[in-house]
Amino acid sequence: MRFGVSVLPAALALAATCFASGEEGPVAQRAGDEEAALVKARDALLAEGSWAKALPIAEKVNDLAEPRHVEALLAVARCHARSGHSREALDWLKRAADAGIVDVWAVRKDEAFASLRADERYKAITRAMWVKAYIAMLERPGRDSFQKPDEVMKALALRRGERVADVGAGSGYFTVRAARAVGPVGSVLAVDIAPELLEFLGERAKAEGLTNVRTVKVEKDDPRLPPSGVDTVLMVDTLHYMLTAPERAAYAKKLRAGLAPGGRVVVIDYLPKPWEERPWGPPPEQKMSKEEVDEAMAAAGLVPRKVHTFLPEQFFVEYGVAGS
Repeated sequence: MRFGVSVLPAALALAATCFASGEEGPVAQRAGDEEAALVKARDALLAEGSWAKALPIAEKVNDLAEPRHVEALLAVARCHARSGHSREALDWLKRAADAGIVDVWAVRKDEAFASLRADERYKAITRAMWVKAYIAMLERPGRDSFQKPDEVMKALALRRGERVADVGAGSGYFTVRAARAVGPVGSVLAVDIAPELLEFLGERAKAEGLTNVRTVKVEKDDPRLPPSGVDTVLMVDTLHYMLTAPERAAYAKKLRAGLAPGGRVVVIDYLPKPWEERPWGPPPEQKMSKEEVDEAMAAAGLVPRKVHTFLPEQFFVEYGVAGS
């Protein structure tokens, strides 16, 4: 144990300060009562061997317990950091990262960890927090309700043997769907700037038996497509990261250079809405309209071929080479 008897009172006082912002009173009591009832129901089903019935209850118990567990671990890390125990603070911070989803932005702004910000281990831990949270966001169950992936894939009508580049592939939400659609004689180039996401995607493709997916690490300003080597470039929620019109136009020219004759660039991105109306998706400074995308594509000689309007939160446009 880190603390000796002589410093225990001070340590307890520090811990009380660290935990002072925790949940208290009737709300916590109700949450505790709900969790206890679920645990009792879960255990009864497990005892009788009703695994399928117990599963959703067990998941709900975890959903209730995980945030409190993570926050408890973070509180210990804060206490160690404030006490000058850097190694222990990082150990507990790593435990929090392993235990669940952590608000990495809050951790990075937390002054308790200010002295650790230059530490390479701290940077690695917070980077891992970001990756885990970002993958969870991309794969969240509620995404299908507005992304409508089955309808998108039907509209794309990818052919067997087609060569696809998923630019900004992320966790592979569309990569794996495209890989199944084009079959083993087709190919999907999964392009992203984050090596951790590509590692996750590669393992995902392997687990799903997809041998036609290749991952490529790129820089933000260059998708590194093979010249004239792609039939469909798919960009879902990616182009808005190009923050200026000139950047988008320059990027569009590089996309066109990768198109095979008759190829297309498909852009699906968020309709610009006030933050008050939709407090998620791109931040205000990254909002981008379909008309702005049309302009960027036009600079590369690409024009709209098909416009799909069934997505509630996004525009969906297929661009082809003008005059082809």
